[in-house]
Parts: sequence; C-alpha cells; structure tokens
Amino acid sequence: MTQPADATASAAATDRTVTGASITLEGVVKRYRGQDKPAVERLDLDIDAGHIVAFVGPSGCGKTTTLKMINRLIEPTEGRIFIGGRDVTKENPDKLRQSIGYVIQSGGLFPHWDVAKNIGAIPRVLGWNKERIAERTEYLLDLVGLDADAFAHRLPKDMSGGQQQRVGVARALAADPPVLLMDEPFGAVDPITRVRLQDSLIGIQKELGKTIVIVTHDFEEATKLGDKVLILSQGGHVEQYATPEEILANPATPFVEEFIGSGATLAHLTLSRVRDVAHDEVTIAYVGEPAADALTRARAAGHQWVVVIDQAGHPRAWPSLEELASKKTVSDYVDQRLPVVASSSTLNDALDTMLAASQGGTLVTDRRGAVIGSLGIKSVMDIIQAQLAEAREEESHTSYIEHADGTGPIETPIVAAADDDGEDGADAGERTASGA
Repeated sequence: MTQPADATASAAATDRTVTGASITLEGVVKRYRGQDKPAVERLDLDIDAGHIVAFVGPSGCGKTTTLKMINRLIEPTEGRIFIGGRDVTKENPDKLRQSIGYVIQSGGLFPHWDVAKNIGAIPRVLGWNKERIAERTEYLLDLVGLDADAFAHRLPKDMSGGQQQRVGVARALAADPPVLLMDEPFGAVDPITRVRLQDSLIGIQKELGKTIVIVTHDFEEATKLGDKVLILSQGGHVEQYATPEEILANPATPFVEEFIGSGATLAHLTLSRVRDVAHDEVTIAYVGEPAADALTRARAAGHQWVVVIDQAGHPRAWPSLEELASKKTVSDYVDQRLPVVASSSTLNDALDTMLAASQGGTLVTDRRGAVIGSLGIKSVMDIIQAQLAEAREEESHTSYIEHADGTGPIETPIVAAADDDGEDGADAGERTASGA
C-alpha cells in the first residue's frame, strides 16, 4: 500500500482528459444604477480550459458579480465574455445557462423533487430520454460519492447538508457542461464535511477535466482548490492572479500582503497534501467474511486493527483485533466518526480530522473514496512542525524600516511565536495509524 505520491500525481496528470472550455473576460464592467462607482471596473481575465480558478477578496470586491456575469445571471454593462472562443454576450441567456453548471450554497435543490428528479432537471429540458437520464443520474451519484439505490428517491429534507451539496454538484454536471460555476458552495456545512466536499470536488475535476470557477471568502480554501487564485479588491480590481505558490512566495501588492496576512503561514500548509506523504499499509476485511480469516491476515502483517470496506472499497469501520475476534463474521457496522481523508486533502485537513475524531490516525482514500492506506498523527505533526519552523524562520528574517530622518535603514527583528511541541496532539487518540 505504501507508494510515492509523485508517481500517482504524475500518472493522473498524464491520463487526464480536459473536457472544459477556456473563459476570457475582455474589458468587463458592471455598473448598478444609483451607485457612483462600478461594482466591477474594466476586468480582463483569462482562465485556461480544465483549470480550477478561485475568486477571493473582501466583501463587496465584485467576486460574486463577476461569477454571475459569466453565465449572465447578471448582465455586464460593458465588455465581452468568451467561453471556448464563443462570445456568449451575444447568445440567448437562458440557453447559455443550460450549458453551464451552477452550484450555490446549500445546493439549491427543489425541495419537493427527489434526488433523481433534481439531477435530471436540465437533461429533461434538453430533451434527453428517460433511459439516458437514469444512466447519467446513476453515474453522477456514484461520482459524488452517493449510492444511487439509497439516494435517488430521497427528498432533500431527508439528507444532511453535505449530501444535499453533493447532489447540487451532480445536478450542475448533469448535462455535461464544459464550465462549472460555484458560489460559496461549502460555506454552510461543518468543517469536516467541508473538507470532504473539497476533496470530492478535486477528485471530480481530475476525472472530468472541467473548467471550474469558485467564489470563496476563505483564502485557505482558495489555495487548496485553485490551480490559480484571483485576488480582487474593491471595484473588481485585480490585485494578483497567479498560482497559490506564487502568491504566497511573492505577494504582488501591499493589498495582497495584508490580505493573506497572518493566514500566510497556515496557507503554506495547504500546499502540502496527504498524497505527498508515504502512507502505511492496512489490512482489509470484507463484510460477511469469517472473522478468523481477517484476523490471520492482520496478525501476519503485524497490525492491531483492520479496515472493513464495502463492495466499492469505501471504509465502514476500523475495529481492533479484539473487537473482530468477538464475532464469527465481519460486521456491517458503519462508524459515523471514522476519520477519513482523501489523498488530495491537505496535511491541515488530516490533522483536523484526527483531532475531531479523537484518533491518532486517519484512513486515506483515493478520489473515488476507496481505501489506499492510513496516516499516523506523528507523521503529520512532524511535517507540519518542520514547515511551521521554516515559515517562522522566514518571517523572523530582519525587516527594514527607514530612519525617521530618512538617512537609512535600521534592523528590526520580528519576534516569532514559540513553537507548539505538538505533544497534546500526538496523544489525541489511543489508536495510531501504524497499528502500534
């Protein structure tokens, strides 16, 4: 199970098919009647096909207005917008929106329609037959990590917020649009669910290669999701448009430097992913198999627990050998607090997941949710502590301020906060991912 993440990442990049379309904004302006200043003042922007771009900035900077101008929910006052080379400002806005996926906070599902009917809304408008819609619905529910048999006929009120949001993403992808627009899609769910939805989006993107534009107020989320991040200030002014690495290493303006501010150190940690860390092997057990067989495999591997999976390879529980030995067959019990992160998760995500579950480790899954190994809290803490130390060392480099009389610089050391030794976190759970 142990594998270098670089090989996995490069293989994924090689196999990736791009089905998205480029987006170009040329001199786009939005003025609202009665306002002295434009909400967006002459914005030029190029988004590559198959990329995720995150719009981030303070309230009122025009990020949501810009997003909605792309599918003409808001009409631009001036300028042109191209999708895949087509000038969509000249197209019928209703037909345009049918060809662009759109996801809002809390999913925006029709409350009296079941999941299948919600997902099939646009395909029905486009004249798809029932069989094609049913096949597409089943595929998309599997893609977003929901079992079609269990969820297809549920009403939104019978699902959690995270499940509703997954259905919202499936509905937006139903007609296979080249572009997916997302307006604060994960803002209304709890932190752990938010991490899982972010990872699900990254997995979907790797599989489908859509062009995704996401608005968020959270810079850490922007750096995790975005191939590029667009930082806007008032009036839709572009302060910086670059990769997360470039922004963190070289803020383009004082505004950017202040905006990322104290969050810069934490944001650096979002650049390190679970896939970059070698994970530990696990012993797999299957629901209904003789418990003695699973016990034999675990003991031979030197493990103290097993991972019970379903037919799709998704984890259900991780009982200890003592718990396993108390039953004749492997139970179908589902542990609702099971710590799980995707290989695309950040190390911060992994640590948060472990601490939330009061466990000393977490399971690691691939982009479809199948178990590929585990990760212990010590491994994560060691890397995070090293990165924090490096970031704080950079911050503590001598800064220069001018003498009051302007004759030259004087050295002013910046005092960095003391490191947390991480011992409390390492003791958060009795079980470690190595099985010790």
